[in-house]
Amino acid sequence: MSKLFPTCSDCICYHCLYYWSFRCPHGGCYDDYRARYNPYTVHHMGDPPRKTWSYWDRPGEQQHWCRGGAFYPVDQGECEHYVHYEGQMIQTCLKANVAVFQDGYIECSMINCYGCERCYEEFERRQEAND
Repeated sequence: MSKLFPTCSDCICYHCLYYWSFRCPHGGCYDDYRARYNPYTVHHMGDPPRKTWSYWDRPGEQQHWCRGGAFYPVDQGECEHYVHYEGQMIQTCLKANVAVFQDGYIECSMINCYGCERCYEEFERRQEAND
């Protein structure tokens, strides 16, 4: 982090495979997890209350390190699940475009609705009808 003022884009979540593939064991944001086990309080390391973006004493706000006017970035060593995100390929499948991630995981919007088997069955029926 060579910037003078880090921003949310500096967070490791935005560089992690599991964040982009919606598989993060900590949920959508590592900071939410960190807030539960190591919450920000006024007494934490002698830091003053944060009042720029949010107030430390409001429910749900005091625990967020990356909110409240100062960003305290998490480094890669803090998250045991971090895998550097290298991108994804979009491929055409039978009924929808799918995202194929670097570890082979496939994100498909049809899986929840149909499942792969049903897509293939319908595809085979259409092929047989066209023959």
